[in-house]
Amino acid sequence: MVLNGAKVLGSLTILVLACFTMKNKRFESKSESFYQLKSDTILDSAYIADRNHWTKEEKKYWDSTCQSDTKRAESDIKNKKLTYFHYFGMVKQYRSNEEMNILLEKYNIQIDSTAYLCTVPSELQNCYATLMDKEIGRRFGGKFIDSLRNIAEIQYVKKNPDKLYDFEECDHIPRYPGDKTYEDFFKSYSRDFWKNVRYPDDFDYRKEGDYYSRISADFILSKTGTVSNIIIDLRFQNKKNYKYSSYFITHFKSFINNTKWIPAKSMGIAINSKVPLTLFFK
Repeated sequence: MVLNGAKVLGSLTILVLACFTMKNKRFESKSESFYQLKSDTILDSAYIADRNHWTKEEKKYWDSTCQSDTKRAESDIKNKKLTYFHYFGMVKQYRSNEEMNILLEKYNIQIDSTAYLCTVPSELQNCYATLMDKEIGRRFGGKFIDSLRNIAEIQYVKKNPDKLYDFEECDHIPRYPGDKTYEDFFKSYSRDFWKNVRYPDDFDYRKEGDYYSRISADFILSKTGTVSNIIIDLRFQNKKNYKYSSYFITHFKSFINNTKWIPAKSMGIAINSKVPLTLFFK
């Protein structure tokens, strides 16, 4: 029995490491509940394939664990004990867990955390947490957790007014004037830059089959619209064009500084953010 237990423990360790390695692949759906875990058809297939290779000890472990956790949850619920779980693994991670905990405590809901494993069927893991989720929804309403999470996210942003957000962290990315969509951002600034910048007469243009040459910039856009910390990276495939480096860099910096960028937002609040720009040469 000791040997079998060691085998199961070893398998679980591998599963945890595999899932945490894959967690940034974002299989969750942002259009649904803040909290609801979403399954993917590819993952479902992986669950089935992996389960077919489980040992008897592994199958027995997960079945018995789920049964035990379910009974414990039923007993706690009967005794009016509720617990909210923060999930880790292949699920969305939240920055506002501390704020969320304080809000939940007002409803006498305890806090815990658990891992979500990518190679274990959802119906056999976190059975205690799953039953608690359902009971919280039954008692307080299906949108209860979503509404609290929304409040917690707003509180987090307000408590961190000077935080610098990465481009992908923003609910509404920093915008070029007149942009209405995310796709517009990557077209309009490039279009307007080249309207006012001419190529030198002897500039060596890209030949068919060559890689694109580019100039990229990263800068900080404050919540008030101020630009700072511009960092330029210039790459020419044809080395002869490097003699025009200062020409293009100067124009690019001037373009960035003279544009009235629209600050990014998170939870409807203007925030400081990093902005990446890239222009390709002909």
